[in-house]
Amino acid sequence: MNAILHYRVNGSRLPKIIFMEKVTVTPPHIHIRRKTEEFILYFVLAGEMYLNEGDRRYALKANDLLILDPHQEHYGTKAAACTYFYIHFAHDQMEELAKHEEIVKNELIIERLTALKTHECKSGENASSHLAVPKLFHSKPNSTVVSLLHKLREAHHNRLEHFQLMTGTLLLELLITLSREFTASFLFSEHSVSKTRSTRMIHDLLSYFQNDYASDIRGATIEDRYNCNFDYLNRMFKKATDTTIFAYLNELRISKAKQMLYDGSGTLSEISEKCGFKDVYYFSKVFKKYTGLTPGVYSKNRRW
Repeated sequence: MNAILHYRVNGSRLPKIIFMEKVTVTPPHIHIRRKTEEFILYFVLAGEMYLNEGDRRYALKANDLLILDPHQEHYGTKAAACTYFYIHFAHDQMEELAKHEEIVKNELIIERLTALKTHECKSGENASSHLAVPKLFHSKPNSTVVSLLHKLREAHHNRLEHFQLMTGTLLLELLITLSREFTASFLFSEHSVSKTRSTRMIHDLLSYFQNDYASDIRGATIEDRYNCNFDYLNRMFKKATDTTIFAYLNELRISKAKQMLYDGSGTLSEISEKCGFKDVYYFSKVFKKYTGLTPGVYSKNRRW
């Protein structure tokens, strides 16, 4: 089984961009031999780039991304026409790891499903701030990575006030996007085994509920959407999440209702409907079941 190189990045710390640019090179240009004190990120827009980092050999094509380590010698091995972005940046908590592919896949998928299962925002020690960012990655042509790189370059060169903070924030957004695409590359692989396909269905269900919790969702609705028996889906869902489909959906809806009650953003009947409950009395009953309080009492207790 192959090991996958990736970085464990502390996402609570902003990276610092030293310099970046978009360039086009043509033969006979070959990348210089050097070591740097900082990380370097390359993203190829068109053409080809041939690089070695130590004894690792890379042949990059359009939409390929590569991150080079500090203090490692790298150099070009072949002349080729290429248009690419490069970013020299520093990060004080970014570590290269090598793990077997199956281990990385399982860790990332578990993290994704855990995030989707979460009803309320986590903070402090309970919230994971570490990203898994691939060292070498092929991004899809319609990825947001390219638009982020253009925004980053503009922010880096306009030199407006606080541009360092802006570029650091945009680079962190880019790293988060790469981390999510890294997870998706395992979850939505065309060559997924049956276990991953079932996990993908749970992922889709969780995403569906997060986006459409206010809709009229019934067992028949779910069966039609997935062309699959509801009882089978419910068993699979419970095995993955330790709760049933409608218990999860009610927990999610009550979580959204708590946020709206806290903000005072509507009447009880309006909040009930916005959270997928057509009957305000049933909403109150379910709310009390999950919180121990009626919506009215909860709202009063949450006010300053």
